[in-house]
Amino acid sequence: MADKGEGCGSQFPDHYKVMLDKLNEQRQLDQFTDITLIVDGHQFRAHKAVLAACSQFFHKFFQDFTQEPLVEIEGVSNSAFRQLMEFTYTATLAVSGPEEVNDVWKAAEYLQMQEAIKALNNRLDGHYNIWTPLLLI
Repeated sequence: MADKGEGCGSQFPDHYKVMLDKLNEQRQLDQFTDITLIVDGHQFRAHKAVLAACSQFFHKFFQDFTQEPLVEIEGVSNSAFRQLMEFTYTATLAVSGPEEVNDVWKAAEYLQMQEAIKALNNRLDGHYNIWTPLLLI
């Protein structure tokens, strides 16, 4: 029996980035998307599997979902949802200012997006500790 270091199995860490880039490109070109989300009157096309992988809210929702692929999300701002969609598909979270951080934080909490919450926590720990109390409201 071969040990872990032997054999032909190899990991290719760049594969994850390439795959995520392709999924984001497909989302932007509206290729293979299977859900339309309406947030603050704005439509977002996405892949249910990607959303469910990144959000407990969507995972549970899609398990019980049997309707048309058009869903209105309430309680989340358009700008915060746009930021979280970018994070979902690119692993990039570009928020600035306490109001935007707070808005995205609340949306991530509502949508149960643990990785986005971790990313916000890392950003807060590194740069914006003064804003932490705003996020606890």
